[in-house]
Amino acid sequence: MTRVALDSNILIYAELEPESAKGQRAAELILRAARDGVIPVQVLGEYLRVIQRRAPAMFAEAVRQTFLYQAAFLTPPTTDAVISKASEIARDHTLQLWDCVVCAAAIDAGAKVLLTEDMQDGRSLTGLRLLNPFAPANDEAIDAVLGD
Repeated sequence: MTRVALDSNILIYAELEPESAKGQRAAELILRAARDGVIPVQVLGEYLRVIQRRAPAMFAEAVRQTFLYQAAFLTPPTTDAVISKASEIARDHTLQLWDCVVCAAAIDAGAKVLLTEDMQDGRSLTGLRLLNPFAPANDEAIDAVLGD
């Protein structure tokens, strides 16, 4: 199985829209990726910030949920080395710095794929392939990297 990283939108859909098609897909991906997956600390921070802003009553539960994510996933920190690598990726690919922090931390943790709705689907950054998990055209590729 290829090591897969998750972006914050996956966690957010699972938490805030559990009955929607995206929420159900997100929950499925979280379960499937937990075996050897990566959730960068930057992603956990983004997740908490969105919950705090959009659903403040759910914030305490979201904080508890981050502890579960930390137990089930590799959660690489945002270090000075990650910031340096992210700066290079942002410069070389003209992308947002904080998105590149997620990518750099995922790369350092050995991820080959980042499941994200927010970045350029299909693009490869320094060996990390970006895949939109909500695009049906990517289902086969995602099944291949997550295994069954």
